[in-house]
Amino acid sequence: MERLKYPARLLIAASLLSSQTALTIQGTILAQENPACDESIQSTDGPSVPFDNSCDSNDVDCDGYPYLGGKKSIWNRDTLTGDWYGYRSKLKDSGITFDGRSTHFGFGVDGGVNTPVPPPLGLGDTFKYTGRGEYDLTFDLEKFGGLPYGKLLVRTEHWYGEYGNVSLRTGAFPPAVFPAALPPRLNDPGDLFLTNFVITQPLSKEFVVYGGKIDVLGGLDQDDFAGGDGTTQFLNQAFIANPAFLLGLPYSSFTAGMVLPRDWGRMSAFVLDPQDRTQDFFNHLGDLFSTGIIVGSEVKVNTNFLDKKGEVHVGGVWKHHDLTDLRFNEPPPGVYPEPVVPGFPTIDDSYTLYVGGDQYLVQYADDPTRGWGLFGRGSISDGNPTPIRYFLSAGLGGYSPLGRNRGDKFGLGWYYVGASNEFGPLPQALFGPRDGTGVETFYSFQATPWCTISPDVQYIKPEASAIADDAFVYGARVNVTF
Repeated sequence: MERLKYPARLLIAASLLSSQTALTIQGTILAQENPACDESIQSTDGPSVPFDNSCDSNDVDCDGYPYLGGKKSIWNRDTLTGDWYGYRSKLKDSGITFDGRSTHFGFGVDGGVNTPVPPPLGLGDTFKYTGRGEYDLTFDLEKFGGLPYGKLLVRTEHWYGEYGNVSLRTGAFPPAVFPAALPPRLNDPGDLFLTNFVITQPLSKEFVVYGGKIDVLGGLDQDDFAGGDGTTQFLNQAFIANPAFLLGLPYSSFTAGMVLPRDWGRMSAFVLDPQDRTQDFFNHLGDLFSTGIIVGSEVKVNTNFLDKKGEVHVGGVWKHHDLTDLRFNEPPPGVYPEPVVPGFPTIDDSYTLYVGGDQYLVQYADDPTRGWGLFGRGSISDGNPTPIRYFLSAGLGGYSPLGRNRGDKFGLGWYYVGASNEFGPLPQALFGPRDGTGVETFYSFQATPWCTISPDVQYIKPEASAIADDAFVYGARVNVTF
């Protein structure tokens, strides 16, 4: 069987990327033809609003969207559903803000897993579709009788289609289309899960506390160019946060923590129940921390090299709960959260120490919060039970110079997974674990203020060499806010 049909797939990927580049160039030309489009319109909140414009004498706005003489059409309003005839704004004024997001993943893999494997893993050489929905209600607690600036975030999520998309078909430790495996409920397509019910309360400008049920993404090891939850930047879990600690964390669980903002950066610390509580509400509080505890801390320092903003952060995560002893077996590669293999010995202590940061190379004069630059991450771990002994990543990303008025983003990243050297004979025979590496590039085209289209291409040398070949992942992500 012919494998890794790179020339054809590269041609498809190149055509996707070139089409998006052509669209961004078209938008740039439109902006140049309309001098008013060069002006940054300031909102009452301070930062520039890239989709507002003063182009009321033309048929198109600054970014090529239909313009209706001062009224926002469906093409240039902030969300797909708009202001609900004013009710959305009234709801916000009363202290409740709604945000919705629907993300769609259409991805294929050439190569990857090449031998029959038990579920949830699957064979490569396929193309899959996955959808994901997130629905947020943010309550301003001050308007409900609470302390000033207090917030309650309530988030529900669901997925449908192919769970994980092609993530479980590459043979790699980090899932290639990570957000398509969230929330991590393999057998529950379409079911809504409450993943966040968390209160954040500033007690002063320099002391903020939070507690409740929370998902772990976006909190640790974040920078401006690689992070979040995989819906707006990179897709591969290796670029969302360090997989050395993230793969062993529950997706949603109960936590308490604090953040200490400072002029020079910030400090933070937290405790987390190690049990994944994605399907739980508050009906199992009696067994909180009954299987152990996870503790983490991070220090972030702002930098100003070359008179451009940046940051460096260092941190650590210690887990005191059972994980599989790699001398006897290994969890299936790519499964998140990392499960314990039943019937085999475990080790109840593990750690990861990590460092990361970003540095802007360009900050746009009309909006210094936007620009592009470099990022990097690194870590060392215990090597058993953590299957990743060390990890490195680096790349380039940010707001594209081709379509920055629209809000286009781009990224190019490389990662290297240093596999543990403590795998025993059985996991060696089952999976053949080795060091792995990967490259990902994407271009996120802001088609409208509420819709982004992101072609994405990845090359992966998987860690599970006994069951997988090198993999080429290709496709596109569409993200809609409503």
